[in-house]
Amino acid sequence: MTEYEIADYTAAIMSNFLSAITIYFSIITAYVIAAFIAGNRLSKLQISIVNCAFTIAVGTMGTLSYLLFNRFFEFAVRNQTPAETPLVDFGIPLGILIVTMYIGGLVFMWSTRRKTSSA
Repeated sequence: MTEYEIADYTAAIMSNFLSAITIYFSIITAYVIAAFIAGNRLSKLQISIVNCAFTIAVGTMGTLSYLLFNRFFEFAVRNQTPAETPLVDFGIPLGILIVTMYIGGLVFMWSTRRKTSSA
């Protein structure tokens, strides 16, 4: 591969990572807004369907985001020239953020439903 192709491939991986993490954050945001607006009015079947769809979507996009970042970092480190800025591997914090946001969304839905059902 030429230097241009390596740079283009690395940029494409980073672009795909940024798109995937943006979709992940959008799914989390939509779920939290739905939980806030309609969480207390959903039946158990509806809540199960929403939670399953949320888990599948977040699991897919979260895993994809994590894997894309790791692939980018691996490729960028392997092809880095000495004059470039040092790369920072934030794969572990990214994984923690992805899992924490998922659990936080479920806890928010649970607390929204619990607050109104006990009142």
